[in-house]
Parts: sequence; C-alpha cells; structure tokens
Amino acid sequence: MAEIVPLGQLAGVVPDPALWTAVIPAAGRGSRLGSAAPKLLYPLLGRPILDWLLDAVRPSCRRLVFVLAPAQVDVVRPLLERRLGGEVAVVLQESPLGMGDAVRLAAPRVTTPHTLVVWGDQATLRATTVAACAAWHERRPGAALTLPTVLREEPYIHLERDREGRLLRVLQAREGEIHQAVGENDCGLFLFRTALLFSLLEAARVEGGATGAGTREFNLLQVLPRFETGPGAVGTVRIEDVEETQGVNTPQDACLVEGILRRRGVTGHP
Repeated sequence: MAEIVPLGQLAGVVPDPALWTAVIPAAGRGSRLGSAAPKLLYPLLGRPILDWLLDAVRPSCRRLVFVLAPAQVDVVRPLLERRLGGEVAVVLQESPLGMGDAVRLAAPRVTTPHTLVVWGDQATLRATTVAACAAWHERRPGAALTLPTVLREEPYIHLERDREGRLLRVLQAREGEIHQAVGENDCGLFLFRTALLFSLLEAARVEGGATGAGTREFNLLQVLPRFETGPGAVGTVRIEDVEETQGVNTPQDACLVEGILRRRGVTGHP
C-alpha cells in the first residue's frame, strides 16, 4: 500500500540542510498581475514573493538554484546574489518549454543527494511544512519522491491512484483533464532523490511522454508516476490546510494570499 502520512505526525522533525538543494522555476512574468516586473518580485504585504519563498525553503536547503527567463536575469540575479551570496546559482531557460524543462536545466548545478522543487509563486508554504517533508524524505529508506498533497474542491491538479494508492496519472485542469468536484492536489512542493529526478526527467524528455495535450509543455507533474519504482519509493504527506496550495497568478490571487498571510499574523515591510 502507498505510504500516506498526516503532516501532524511529522511535527518537530528537522532535516539536514547540507543534503538539500532547492530548485525554483521562476521564469514567470508578472503580466497577468498587471506588473512589468518578474513575478518573483511582485509585492505581497510590501515584500516580494521571493522573500516569502526564502522564508519557507532556506531553513531546509543549503543551496538554491533559480531558473529564470533571459529577460529577468539583469533584474533578479543581482538581488539574489546580494541576498544569498555563494548559496545561489542562476540558470537560464531560453524558451518557455515547461516546468519539466526548467527543472532539467538545473541539473548541472545540483550536487546534493536530495532536491526540493518549489514553484516560484508559492508564497503561502510554511517553513515547518517544508522542513517536516524534507526530514521524512531523508529518513525513508529507498525514498524516490515525497509529495505533499491536500484534498480540495475545484482542484487544479488531481493525482489519480490505483487500488494500492500508487500514482497512475497526474491530471491538470488547464489541460481539460479534471472532471471531479474534489481531488487530490499538490502543494507546489516536491522532494526528490537527485540522481533519479534528473535521470527520469531526461528519459521523459527523450520519450516525449510528459507533454501536455493542450499546452504542449514538458511537464514535471506528468513525470511523477515514473517515481513508483518499488515499495516505499513514493511517500505522500497529507496536508490539511488548503491555503498552503495557493499560488499567485492574478490580482485576485494576490489578495487571497495577502489575506492568508495576515491571518497567520505575519507582516511585510512597512
């Protein structure tokens, strides 16, 4: 049977940051937000999305790799280097070919045994959630993928599983593939064994089996079932707080996220 653990059972466990690199695909533009700046720099409560991301992942990861579009580099790279110094690397994604492509491009910059991938607009992830998932991944023998998920209405992602709970397919609303009212949604956070991550991504790229039917993008999500390499290879952390899945794509999303952050009692810069 698939291993599914409630997040609450992992409270207090701590990962070893030296074992982890965070790969952050962040080539998105802020055009849908009405901003000319990169989405990574869009302000929420007076702080850029970048800062909220760093709050969440930096305690668990010694090194970070940002995948950027060429037009963003001159603006974003100096800021990253001032904030992170030698802990950060920047990789260019010349063409917007999808998240699978973005992560694959980071491979030469990742030398740690484990890799954490987080989308570049996940401002509501908690540092404690990231740490608990990373620590559990480290402690699971044979762990290939650790996947935090939440059950939610109107899912934009749905994980389809077999009777034993193994991943079969990852369905996406933007590809017109989801027809149920409630689904199992990812949280924009994925934790991998590094060597397997990049070998499976390369295999999927060559075989063409992870391309969206509508978008034609090379998709990381569609590669996830390939990590079902044996018992215990894929572990799921069940998160109860659907607010941790909220990305930032529109001004309405930004308002939602600011409300979430305020309710948590966190504040930005004045």
